[in-house]
Amino acid sequence: MNKICSFAVTLLLLLPCLLSAKYMAVLETLAPKDLLTMQERLYLTDILRAQAVYILPAEQNWTIMTRENINVMLPPGKAIEDCEGSCLAETGKNIAADYVAQARISQFGKALAITAEVYETASSKLVASFVGKGENVEDVEKIIKEQAPTFFKKVRNNALNGIGYVSTNNSFSFQGTKKFIVEIQTTPSGAIPTFDGKAFPQCTNTPCKIQLEAGEHRLVISKERFEDLDTLINVNQNEQKIMLNLIPNIGYINISPKIPNNLKNQGSATATINGQKSRWGANEVSPGLYSVLITHSCFNPLELNVMIQKGERTTISDSLVRGIGGLELDVVKNGTPQAVPVFIDGNNVGTTPFAGEVPLCSKIEIENAGKREQIPVEIKYHEVVKKTYELTEKPAATKADETRQKAEVAYAELDGKKVTAKPTEDSSAQKAAEEATENKAKSFWGGIVAGVIYNDFYSSHFGLNNIKNETGYKHTVDSDEDLLSNFWGIGFKAGFGGLFIASPYFGLHGELGLAFRQGTGKTNLTVTLTGKDKTDKKSDLEVEYTASQLNIDIPLLARATIPNAFYIEAGPMISFNVYAKSKSKITNILGTETYEVNGGLNAFEFDIATGLGITRNIGKSILDFNLRMVFGMTRISDSKDSPKTWQGQLNISYWFL
Repeated sequence: MNKICSFAVTLLLLLPCLLSAKYMAVLETLAPKDLLTMQERLYLTDILRAQAVYILPAEQNWTIMTRENINVMLPPGKAIEDCEGSCLAETGKNIAADYVAQARISQFGKALAITAEVYETASSKLVASFVGKGENVEDVEKIIKEQAPTFFKKVRNNALNGIGYVSTNNSFSFQGTKKFIVEIQTTPSGAIPTFDGKAFPQCTNTPCKIQLEAGEHRLVISKERFEDLDTLINVNQNEQKIMLNLIPNIGYINISPKIPNNLKNQGSATATINGQKSRWGANEVSPGLYSVLITHSCFNPLELNVMIQKGERTTISDSLVRGIGGLELDVVKNGTPQAVPVFIDGNNVGTTPFAGEVPLCSKIEIENAGKREQIPVEIKYHEVVKKTYELTEKPAATKADETRQKAEVAYAELDGKKVTAKPTEDSSAQKAAEEATENKAKSFWGGIVAGVIYNDFYSSHFGLNNIKNETGYKHTVDSDEDLLSNFWGIGFKAGFGGLFIASPYFGLHGELGLAFRQGTGKTNLTVTLTGKDKTDKKSDLEVEYTASQLNIDIPLLARATIPNAFYIEAGPMISFNVYAKSKSKITNILGTETYEVNGGLNAFEFDIATGLGITRNIGKSILDFNLRMVFGMTRISDSKDSPKTWQGQLNISYWFL
């Protein structure tokens, strides 16, 4: 029984070599002269013939006839273009070919259509065919490369239906296919590769490693915002590196219209691209035609169409044109109409009653008793606004008021206080100045603090390099650093704070608050176990690690302030963990295992914090906005490979006590 099985296996392995030699002829591609050039037809023929060489190799006793062989073997006065279809089988007999194939290109509407057929010359039987349609010659080339392998495999299978007479002996030759490990790298990384039209789970994002059979393979690389890369690679050695550069498939629309300096801080502006809100500056778009609309409350809308090519950067820098509206202005005093001068942006344009065109965002004033008063009115685009302004008489300060104020100032100076006499007319600007002065005079403040935290780790391999080996075994982990680079999360904080203002330039800032931190990292990695016999066993894993912490954070920061601009602060921060939970999820070909640990991250942390912020007075309170960076100096647990934290915080503090 064993001898019979051995003979059967040997027969299957040697079967391609036992067949008699087969000849395949790929005839020139046919197409109307006004549709394709001679060079294009010859090139498409060479592509089809190259696929035949790949699928029907000489090692299996196939001979692919060259263009010169075919032309020499044709009978005198006979041309390949003289027949098609089943007539190709007769042409194949004339040139002594076992199989004959040919492609024909025709026009289908505005597209190119391809039909390819292969015949067995002995029986005139149609063995295989395929059809396709594309916009240009490059599309037709892609169709041939995609369909031709299956096309010629049917020829190979058809040839295996019969077995010729062979001589046998007792020799044995193994015909197995060699395999090699190939590393695929792209610039930029993160692209999706497919091999011979298939995706493999161990190589879903570049860079990655995959095991392939020796020989030529079709590699297609895809990445969003980049052109697909379609190429052939020749695998011929172990640890072979394939490095590819991807070409961007995007353009940019830079929105930067010109606005007069005197109106840059007035009104509001918006921009849309194809109806979607866009930003002021560079906007990344795919190649194509776009409708851009720029609106500003002080100017006419600007609308234009922009065609973007691949890699092109177009800047919209047109000068915006001031918009116009209408104004009807009347001034009355105690119900009686008044004729007073009218000024628009400082220019005298007439007297009231006034009716006329007015630029948007204009400053509109009247002159009353030698003084100018601004009219609170908003001009609307291409609309007429009607406004009636009432003149009022402000009571003059009495002699008694002035005497009382002077007395108050004199008594205050006797007490050692510096007091400025109040003007007879209060204004909002004066009140704001008084409140700001009062706030600056106060040294100690208390308030509440809240913020959003970006949480990340550094200086760790999450223990993947510290796994203990069994006696006689050694393990290695590839791509373990990817788990750290992919780890991040968003958290939040809230608490109380104190602020000591020693001078307008220096101060101290402390906080006591709860901070919830969290993060998740996910990666694919390969674990290699080397045994006592020096053999390697590899396992591809998907590892996902999640960590959550609730900490009490106490930062103590020194603050340096540039008045009316911004402040910087820096100092230490200590942190006590009150709750921690971590979860690891490991997936391989056998399934998924989940491991959870409660309290595994409990530790005391020492960090360094630094930040930049601004301060605003709100009545008798102060509002702080700051961006803070926190760098962990100690690890978040007792493990030697435990990570250190680094955070980005966006905080707001309200000082009111």
